[in-house]
Amino acid sequence: MDQYDVVIVGASFAGLTLAHHLPGHLRVLVVDAKPAAGSSVESTGLITSKTYDLFKTFFPIDDYITNPISAICVVAPDFKDYFVSQTSEPWIYQTDTKALVRAMADTVPSNVTVKTKTVFMNAVDEDDHVIISLQAQGEPSHQLRCRVLVGADGSHSKVAQVTPELDQNKSFLFGFERVYFGEVNLGPIPQQTIYHYWFGEFSLGYGGWLSPTVVNGRSAYRIGLAKLMSDRGAASQLLKTFTQRLVDNGTITLEGSIETSEYAFGSLIPIGGVVKRVTHKNRVLIGDAAGYCGAFAADGIKGSLASAKIVARLIPRFLDGETQALVELPERMNTEFNLIDYYRRQMRYRWIWDQMRRDRSFKAMFAIIAREQETFVEQFCDSKDTHRSLAWTVLKFKYLPLLVQYGCFLVWDKLFTHKKTVVG
Repeated sequence: MDQYDVVIVGASFAGLTLAHHLPGHLRVLVVDAKPAAGSSVESTGLITSKTYDLFKTFFPIDDYITNPISAICVVAPDFKDYFVSQTSEPWIYQTDTKALVRAMADTVPSNVTVKTKTVFMNAVDEDDHVIISLQAQGEPSHQLRCRVLVGADGSHSKVAQVTPELDQNKSFLFGFERVYFGEVNLGPIPQQTIYHYWFGEFSLGYGGWLSPTVVNGRSAYRIGLAKLMSDRGAASQLLKTFTQRLVDNGTITLEGSIETSEYAFGSLIPIGGVVKRVTHKNRVLIGDAAGYCGAFAADGIKGSLASAKIVARLIPRFLDGETQALVELPERMNTEFNLIDYYRRQMRYRWIWDQMRRDRSFKAMFAIIAREQETFVEQFCDSKDTHRSLAWTVLKFKYLPLLVQYGCFLVWDKLFTHKKTVVG
C-alpha cells in the first residue's frame, strides 16, 4: 500500500497553494476528480490587492493577470442609474483563471504528485494514519495510507462528509457564470472596471457581475449572477435575460449568440460563515471547505491562500509530535489576516441584504452609497482586506433621513413582502 505524509483532496487554489508550501522532505499527493487541473474552475478568478501580494510570495501571478481593476461601477435595479468609483492603483485583478490553476499544478515541487481524474471516496482511521480510498478513471478503486488528510475540496467537501467530527457548510448561494467574446462599453474606463448589479426584484439573493477579461488574446468578459439555493433552477434563464438586457441597452457587445458562450460554470458559494470544527486529529479543512469565504462578498480565493499558507506551517509541527498544532488554524486566520472578524461582518451584511425584497429598498441603499462614490472603492477595499467596516461608509449623521427611510423599507419588506424571483 502506497504511503504519503500528506494527501490533499482538491487541486484548486487552496490545495495547490498548500502543495507549494509544504516542506520538500514530505511526500505529498494531490487528487482531484476533474479531467485536468484548471480544466473547469468554479471561480470568477477575481483577486484583491492583498491576495495578489500573497500570490507574489510564491508564484508569478503577473503572468496570469488579464485586467488590473482600478474602478468599480455599481448599477441600480433599474439598469440605468449607476456610479463609478476609481482609485489610482488597482484594487482587484481579473485573472486567466483556468491557465492560473493549470500553471499552479504544473509547477508544484518535485516532492508533490498531482493526480486528476481521481475521485476521493472515503477515509478510515488506522492508529495514527488515515486509509484513503480513491477511484481513478478507468481503474479499480485502490487504497493508500497517509499521516495527514487535507480537505481542500470546495464548499461541498467530501472530506467533511466522510468525517462526522468535522462540520460541513450548510448555507449556499448558487453562482452561474458565462464568458463571452465582446466589449464592455459602460463608464470611462471599462477595461479597468468591475461592474456590480443590484438586481432587486429581478433576482433576489445576491446580484450580478460583469468583469472584462482577455481570452486567447481576444477581448472578452465574464458575466454572472448568484441566486439563493431555492431558486437555483432559475439561474441559467436569468443569466440569459440579464445578458440580453445589457446587449439591448448597449452596455456590452456580444460576438455570436447568448447560447454559445466560450464557457460556462455553476458553483456553490458558502454563505453560512466559518464552520466551527475544521480539524479532527490528523484531518483539516481549508479554503471553501472550511467556510473561509465572505458570506456577502463571496470572495473565497484569499481565504484559500491564507488558510493553505498557515496549514503548511502547522502540518510539519503536527508530524513532529505537536498533536494540537492543527487546532491553531482558526486563531491564526484572525491574528495573521484578520479574516475571522471579517467573515463575521460579512454575515451581518448578508443578513441585511436578505431582508431587502423590493426595488425601492435597493434604490434607497443605492442613493446613500452613490453619495460616497469618491471614496467608495477605498473604503470597500479596506472592508475586504483590513479590519475596517463597510458600514462606516453609510452610517453618517448627514444621511440620517435617508437611513430612516431605508430602515422603514426594510421593516416593510420583512413583515409584508415574500421573497420572489422574476424571470424575463
